[in-house]
Amino acid sequence: MNVELRFLHAIAQGTFCMVIAPEHLCFLALEGFVREDGVGLLYICGNFSRILGRLDRRCPEFRVRRAFTAHQLLAILEEADCRRIVLEHDPTLYDDASDLALPVGLACADRARDAPLVLLAARADPALRRMARCAHRIVSVEQQEVPGRRARQPLPHVREQQTLDRAH
Repeated sequence: MNVELRFLHAIAQGTFCMVIAPEHLCFLALEGFVREDGVGLLYICGNFSRILGRLDRRCPEFRVRRAFTAHQLLAILEEADCRRIVLEHDPTLYDDASDLALPVGLACADRARDAPLVLLAARADPALRRMARCAHRIVSVEQQEVPGRRARQPLPHVREQQTLDRAH
């Protein structure tokens, strides 16, 4: 696999970064980020996590919080006190609360002032698009089929990276 998402190690405090990529790439990107020595990490996920079960959670100060509603997610973000935060996007949190997607995005940007925050999503959806307005950096990776290659192992292709500088 040629795609490397090592940029997660260089995310500075004050940055809310969205990564939209296939699950296996999100996992690969997080591996090193999670293992960073001596730095606390809060992993926030929703009803079901596709990545958490595969992560090495033996690092010191690795905490997990689950949000079952968008309101709970807002409360978790408000209470978060870790030095790094990973949020695995769960679109089902916004099924009955689509109006809360933008406030969650604003809360992510606000929380990123104290701790770098990385939001992971396997694909874009309406809630994610509303939250993207608040992100400082968006990285989108899509899979592209290569002739002669098995369909089950598509080649990742970096489609777009967008950086927005904002004064806080």
